[in-house]
Amino acid sequence: MIQHDSPVKIFEISGTKIGGRLGELPTVLIGSLFYSRQAEVKDHRHGEFDKTRTADIVREAKSLSETTGNPLALDLMAYHPEAMKKYLRFIVDLVDCPILVDGADSQTRLACLEEAETQGVRSRLIYDAVSPDTSEEELKALKDHSVESAIVMAYDKRDFTPQGRIRALIGEGERPGLVALAQKAGVTKLLIDTVVLDVPGIILAGEAIHLVHEKFGYPAGCSPANATYEWKRSKMDSALKRGFESCDASANVALQLMGANFLIFGPLKAARYIYPACAIADAMIAYQARKHGIKPLTKSHPIYKVF
Repeated sequence: MIQHDSPVKIFEISGTKIGGRLGELPTVLIGSLFYSRQAEVKDHRHGEFDKTRTADIVREAKSLSETTGNPLALDLMAYHPEAMKKYLRFIVDLVDCPILVDGADSQTRLACLEEAETQGVRSRLIYDAVSPDTSEEELKALKDHSVESAIVMAYDKRDFTPQGRIRALIGEGERPGLVALAQKAGVTKLLIDTVVLDVPGIILAGEAIHLVHEKFGYPAGCSPANATYEWKRSKMDSALKRGFESCDASANVALQLMGANFLIFGPLKAARYIYPACAIADAMIAYQARKHGIKPLTKSHPIYKVF
């Protein structure tokens, strides 16, 4: 477990607190919906999906969140503006947790902002993401829509080291830093994604989380699912496939021990094994944090809910 003395900001989004030092707040677990291989989605262009089954998946995750104390957030993945609007209308009536705006292109993501204005739920959104590929037009749209919360991707195509990811956030020479770009767009609640590229590289994303905390004090996390699910599809033999859930859960837990404040864990239906594993890890982290004089800031922490 990596503990440090640097304070980490705590942001509240739709009633959910994200951030803090290890042991203060439980890890926010973010599950994805409407991804390309989700069986419940029948038409990605028009946003046609099995509403009953999808609602069941969401309710199961919400129940696990309430049982363990790990907050829930939803990652809405959409491939067309029309679909994104339908997905948002469905979700806001079902749960009140934070929602990541994760569209395949800027038009799809901005369609979510427009629909959120109509639904009156803009404050629940976390824009995903400000990255090296974000255009000036998209940054302007974030400011025009008064977006407060966003993921910032700590990513540099020229340097995949943890230090390179920090330089991407700071900027170098004439190249502006991604933190400054997000702030210029009016984003005040920055969540730093330290970017997972492959399974062994998860450890580098974890090291970068620690550096983000020390350098910026912003909440940080990442998406190990970006690597674990690709690994499952392409490299695993039959023996490992039978143990994928344990491999996947261990990747998330490893990042918690390195200080992750949030984790995008992949398909929401994986909540059934991700939540118990992460809740146990959070309880152990809080128990050990007592040595540093750190106590949980909420009575709904897993150390109280699970044990």
